[in-house]
Amino acid sequence: MSPTYSPVQINSLLKSFVIFFIIQAGIVIVFFPSIWSLDISYRLLMLSINIGLSAVLGWQLYKKRYRLIFSYNDNGFKLKQGSQEEISHEWGEFSKVSLSRNEQGDFIIRLENSNSFDILVSKLKLNPYDFRTEATRLVQASQKRKSH
Repeated sequence: MSPTYSPVQINSLLKSFVIFFIIQAGIVIVFFPSIWSLDISYRLLMLSINIGLSAVLGWQLYKKRYRLIFSYNDNGFKLKQGSQEEISHEWGEFSKVSLSRNEQGDFIIRLENSNSFDILVSKLKLNPYDFRTEATRLVQASQKRKSH
């Protein structure tokens, strides 16, 4: 399958980092309350360790939970979020393509037939208007192949 899109989603990555930073900061404050009486260099060292560890653990959480990987070709597409099972569909399964916004205000491409499937184009950093045109072309071409 080609092309593949998997841009880093800064908001999700930042959220993962902050989760670990707050947990570690809480642990330090609860279990080492005397940290405030230490020399500033030790406090900066603890802060640096906390930031570094939060960055490493946050990146791992981001990859396991939030990272989107989307690939497609003329036949179909695959979408995977984090460590969830990969979802794949063929363009011919759908007859209608629409562009809309979800509750968070992100652009989505909705593929419809008897059921529907949403592709989060904003999170994939795809141009929503161009990709809607491309998806419409792929769905129509697939429908023509099915009818012949």
